[in-house]
Formats: sequence, structure tokens, C-alpha cells
Amino acid sequence: MASQTRAHRWASVRAWWSRRSVRSLALATLVAGSCDPVAAATATYWDKDALLVLLKEHAADGTLHDYVNESTDASFSRWLIGGFETPYSELAGVALSPPDDATRRAIALASSTHGPVTQRMLHDWKVWDLGYTKVDAMRRAPVPEELRAGAWGVPHIMKAGIDPDLYKAGMRGLLDINHPAIQANYVLALQVLREKLTEVNQRFWRERGLRGDVIGRFTDPERHGEPTDFDLHYLVQLLDGELSTWRGAGTNRYGFRELPANLRLARLAAAYREGMPYSSQPCASDRRYMATHAGMGGNDGRPLCFDDATDRAVYHWYTHELRDDLGVLLVNPGARTTTLLRLTGPLYTSNQGRLGIPDPFRRMLSDSLEMVQIKVANRLLAHGELSAAQGDTVARTLSEHWCGGRL
Repeated sequence: MASQTRAHRWASVRAWWSRRSVRSLALATLVAGSCDPVAAATATYWDKDALLVLLKEHAADGTLHDYVNESTDASFSRWLIGGFETPYSELAGVALSPPDDATRRAIALASSTHGPVTQRMLHDWKVWDLGYTKVDAMRRAPVPEELRAGAWGVPHIMKAGIDPDLYKAGMRGLLDINHPAIQANYVLALQVLREKLTEVNQRFWRERGLRGDVIGRFTDPERHGEPTDFDLHYLVQLLDGELSTWRGAGTNRYGFRELPANLRLARLAAAYREGMPYSSQPCASDRRYMATHAGMGGNDGRPLCFDDATDRAVYHWYTHELRDDLGVLLVNPGARTTTLLRLTGPLYTSNQGRLGIPDPFRRMLSDSLEMVQIKVANRLLAHGELSAAQGDTVARTLSEHWCGGRL
């Protein structure tokens, strides 16, 4: 029976990879940043992206299989933390092995666009992008003027890189619902839309499906009108694309390294949760977790101390929150008239919805090292730096790690 379950999951993941590869190729082209094929071909899409340059160089010298097979998500976590992972795990300060040829070339490639890069810098970028850091740096940073009033969870807003007006729009009008996971989805989608409108020449907005009118209906509905059902579906589909692809980290508006989209979503949801009351405070006065009150992840229903939790832990909390919110439609699938149900409907039919977050296997997989490698492989496929056979190698390894029970 167990072998049949593993075989079914293997087939499911392989089929998922085939479908997503085609979709992500199109999405990666959409966000390349230029309609000029010459500019797109020469774009430094690997800038400050350790995961991408390492995968690229290992693929180039034929060591891709060994590279992606050297660690699973669980074994990498144990090495990085020095033991069992909890929501509040601290990094162990690991010693790095001498770099192999592919790693040296990756360092040289990153240095060509960023200035001198060391092996430790590559490691730190990778650790950040995989969600093992907290909000300590944001807690020490000055609070932006626009967030000094009417904002909760400011360190999480800063780490997610959310514009103050968009964050505040998530607590007004249609989005004033006290469901952090749902609010975060729509606000991050608005943020992604604004970023794309800024990156792409206005001449190309229409052909890339970028609608500048949507944002105003959330930030200033008195002037632009209330958000429509089309706006809700449009934003969820836009966010689906962002969550399905891998983009190298730039610097966000607050001066911090950008997070991957799924971790931005989680931190934003945490910011909205911080604006709601707690029956017992999960954080002590020094913003470290209180063992007697703070949630410990998994099925522990107590709230996390978000200020002391890693991005990964906050994301795991977020997936449970969204699962519970989407359960509204499962309980009453015919009712779509309330504000909450109106907002939940587009999410239920999204990649995070019926076929995503509610599935325990996919929920467990969604922020893993293996999933990130799949997204990075898709990005390399889009740029012609990875063959279909090499992409299949990554998919097979993913299947072996998760469906074969390797830890």
C-alpha cells in the first residue's frame, strides 16, 4: 500500500512538473523586463541569486544530479540549524566546505554583476531566500514616517517590501475582514502589479496584461469606484504567476534584500495578524517567544511569536490560516454573497486553492528546498541555460526526496 502511495505521488509530481514547466516558461518571459529580445537575452537575471548561479554552473559542467541530490530540505535544515528545526530556530554558523569548480564559477559570475562576492555571501543569500532568517534587522531599523501611525507589524511590512498605502488599503473597505491570509493575498497582488507597472514601459502594459486602473479601486475607491469581481480574479491570477516563478532578489523599498513571493505573502499576513488582539501575548517584552504562550508550529493552534519566528515558520502558519479560510467554501459552496465568500472564491480556484494549500502533501512541499530548485530550474529553462533533460533531473530528484521518503 505504501509503495502504491509513493508511486502515485511520484506520477503526480512528474505530471505537475510537465504542466508547470510550460506555464512557467511563459510567465518567466512575461516578467523578463523587456520586450526587446536582445535586452532579454543579455539581462543579468542571476544578479544576487545564489540558488540560480549555483544550479546554472553545476548544470554547465554535468554535476547537476550530484548537486541537487546532496541535500534534502530536511537534511539541509538540520545542517544549517545544528539540530531539529523549530519555528524559532537560530542559525548555527556553519563552516563551509572548500568550493568546487562549479561554485568558484558561480562566485565569479555573481561578482561580474554585483562586485566582489565571496562563498559566504552566496551562502547567506541562499539562507535568506530559503526562509531561515527572522526580522531582527527590520526591528532595529528606523520606522518609516508613513508607517508610524495606523500600522501594526511594521518589521514584517518592511521585510515583505509592501508600500504603506497598499498595506493600509488591506484594512479598509472590501478588505477590512480580519482574515490576515486573505488580506495578504490581495495586497501582495496589488504590490506585484505596481512593481510590474513600474518595471515595464507603459507601451507594453496592454500586451502584458497589466492593468493600472485596478490599484486605484483599492487605494481610493471614492475616486475610482469599488473593486469589481473581475479585479479580484485578475489579482489572484497575477499572484498565481508570481508564486509559480522564481525571480532574483533585488532591494526592496526599505533597503532590505527582497524575499521570494511566498515568504513575502507570509510576512504580510503576519503584519495583519499583529493588528488583531491576542488572548495571551506570544512574545515577551524583548520580542522573543514565550514558551508558555507561543505556538510551536504544526498542529499547535496557538499564535506564533512572529518577531522571533523564521520566514519558513511564518509561511507554515500562513498555509494553515489560508486552509481554514478556504474551508468556508467547502462548508457552504453555494453561498457567495458575503464579502468573505466573495474574496475567498477566486483564491479557492487558484493554485493555492483546491489543488494547493489544502493538500497536506503539497502544503509540506510548497516552501521546500526541492520546490525552490524546481522554480530556479524553470527560470534557467526560460533563459536557455538548462535543457529539458536536466530539468527532468531536478523533477526526478524532487520525486525521490519526497515520494521515496528520503530525509
